[in-house]
Amino acid sequence: MVVAVVAQVNARSIEPESPLGVSIVKSGTLVKVFYRAEESGNVKVTIFNDKGVVVFKETLPNTDDFMRPYNFSALPKGVYIIRLTDKNGAVERKVEHNLDRKIMAKFTRLNPKEHKYMLSVPKGKSNSFTVRVLDSRGRILLEETHAANGDFAKVYNLNNIGGGHTIELTDGKGRRNVFSQPLY
Repeated sequence: MVVAVVAQVNARSIEPESPLGVSIVKSGTLVKVFYRAEESGNVKVTIFNDKGVVVFKETLPNTDDFMRPYNFSALPKGVYIIRLTDKNGAVERKVEHNLDRKIMAKFTRLNPKEHKYMLSVPKGKSNSFTVRVLDSRGRILLEETHAANGDFAKVYNLNNIGGGHTIELTDGKGRRNVFSQPLY
């Protein structure tokens, strides 16, 4: 199996959660690895499956700071280990990968000239769910949880955020939708 690297983005304004300078953020089948060190150097990223077999590896030359997304969609579900090795040693993080199951929901852009969107979730498709709005750097700008006893719909005005935002919808059953290019 091959893990696809989606893109590389400078992550200087994003603080890793870990004091060691490594943080993992999982969103559906996408796993974002954040890394920050005091000095530049080569960083080796290795991903192992639950049997210890290497499923992906790469070396990032002369870096002290990065965010790298890895797409796990082609991998079978299971527990994976992500190991980052630099001149100071190695740090490992576990990631549990489940096949991405979607919530029955629709996210529609209301006006092509504005960033206003309607989220609708039909009755019975999810009892409760969380909506997160993230900016282009992955920072959470809005997070709210809703209990849906019937059909649910809400308009989100994202004009003050501008382009490059992502909306994540997650329910209590672990199903997730990610809307980064809403429909017009």
